[in-house]
Amino acid sequence: MKNWKLTPVIVVLLAAWGASAAREKQPQGAFVTADSKEDFREFLNCRVVPKLGNAWDYLFEPGRFPNLAWDRPYLVERVMGSFPLKARWFDADLNEVTTPTQPGRYAFYVEGETPQGKTIRRAGTLFCRPKYWFGWSEKARADLEFVPLDGVTRSTWSEHEEAIDTFAGRMVLLSILRQQQGAVLMSYLHEMKATGTTPSRTDTPIIRDHEYHLTLKRKILGTQKKYPPLQRPRKKEGKNAPVLRDGTESQAGFKIGTAEKLRAICQQWYQESGEPFITLVARHGVVIVHEPFGTWPWGPLTSETPTEMASLTKLVTGVLFAQFVDQGLVGIDDPVGAHLPDFPREGDKTVTLRHCFTHTTGLTGHEEWGGLHNPWMENVIANQLDRLPIGKVHIYNGIGYDLAGRVMEMAGGKSIFRLMREHLFDPLEMENTTLEEDLGFSCFSTAGEFARLGQLLLNRGAYGELEFFSPQTFDALLPKSLTDYYPDIKKEWGIGLTWMRQRHPDAGKNGLPENATILSRNVIGHGSATSAILRVDLDNDLVIAQSRRRAGPAYGKNLTKFLLAVEEGFK
Repeated sequence: MKNWKLTPVIVVLLAAWGASAAREKQPQGAFVTADSKEDFREFLNCRVVPKLGNAWDYLFEPGRFPNLAWDRPYLVERVMGSFPLKARWFDADLNEVTTPTQPGRYAFYVEGETPQGKTIRRAGTLFCRPKYWFGWSEKARADLEFVPLDGVTRSTWSEHEEAIDTFAGRMVLLSILRQQQGAVLMSYLHEMKATGTTPSRTDTPIIRDHEYHLTLKRKILGTQKKYPPLQRPRKKEGKNAPVLRDGTESQAGFKIGTAEKLRAICQQWYQESGEPFITLVARHGVVIVHEPFGTWPWGPLTSETPTEMASLTKLVTGVLFAQFVDQGLVGIDDPVGAHLPDFPREGDKTVTLRHCFTHTTGLTGHEEWGGLHNPWMENVIANQLDRLPIGKVHIYNGIGYDLAGRVMEMAGGKSIFRLMREHLFDPLEMENTTLEEDLGFSCFSTAGEFARLGQLLLNRGAYGELEFFSPQTFDALLPKSLTDYYPDIKKEWGIGLTWMRQRHPDAGKNGLPENATILSRNVIGHGSATSAILRVDLDNDLVIAQSRRRAGPAYGKNLTKFLLAVEEGFK
């Protein structure tokens, strides 16, 4: 355990927690103060942790399990009152045990009921180390791959590599000894076996631990046989749907010379912004442009180089959810409580899947409370329902998508990350696409592979010989007036989809109406913090995709120029 290979993952954490319009019930004459709101917010982040002999050691020896306690017990008692926690322990095979007899993975599940009648659930992974292994006596070295920080070149990195790797090794060792994530890694290392083959993309420490806790949860709740299995995309009846393919401008319905004009605009765009990107344009399934523009200071950008797609991940989540809807496992307007404990099935505090996808739960932020990798994230949400203005406000967030993902996991019996791989990425041959962190962001992909998702939507749920969902289910995904569901909300939103209408620069002039757009008004997609693009023009049979790390200067001006050139190129 002397050498470690680390690949950096950059995670965008948007941790704003907005004030709720709903107030927690108080004794007569009491009121909610700013301090009490802050205390409650802090309580939601409280964890149950082992009480070990050494604060730096998150591992324990065979013989007995460590005692468990809240990491901030006084805060918990001040906010929720005093209540006991009942702990249950499980081994690597999910057998309930009372004593750790062998080294390896163990999990705790604790449950308690507050004086207010709220059920509290928490769980975590611990590692039982071999009796005579002393982690602090190791001198680990981490071979940290180049991190493309602004202003740091590969040559500068190489000059300081010895110091970087030595310090990174120290960080790795401390992470193992001082964090629960260290127990997750040690459990993975303990379970590794040589197979002579490359591990699957879903065989990672974080996903293996995630699936372990999902299986344990379904066992505890007795839901292992509640749902039929989610079926893979089915063979399409009749003629195959269009797939992306290379072809001529005429075949794509473009004027001759359009591709070169678009390339020139993209090259100028890169030169002006300094931000490289990959662009794909396809019409009628025929690709006329698909290539990178520009290079990074630390190396080349190719059409196969994945970058962070940010909130376009929400679109991906909606496309996977469509398969659950299409197969009747989960309904768009199902209450979350029909699939998860602690949530009501009726009343004004009922959260539905539509709430989750249309940002109307009242929740805020992205990857709050540990996100999907918190085994009981949904319980944290359930414990604040009385404070949420459900169906009253539209607050853009990612945590609602994570809650929807938890429902899909319970119904699908597999981690959302494995479901993504088996039911979406692999069937579409999205080999450079990964997602293992969060459903509101964190998908890494390329313009070419995201364009396949775009063509799938353009085909109303099919791609080639595969049908992922029916045209009727596709229609259910489209943005709709939320006023029809929630009278206080004057917006249109879909299931992972929004209208991506680009106002025409001459709108209201030269005979164009005030609401004139570039391309049609029926363009669907989603926005992205990195300014990555997926736009699907349903009327013009068009897919535009662009992957990049960030917008850079003059993004809006160049995007408008680019989209105008696409439209002007139509035959």
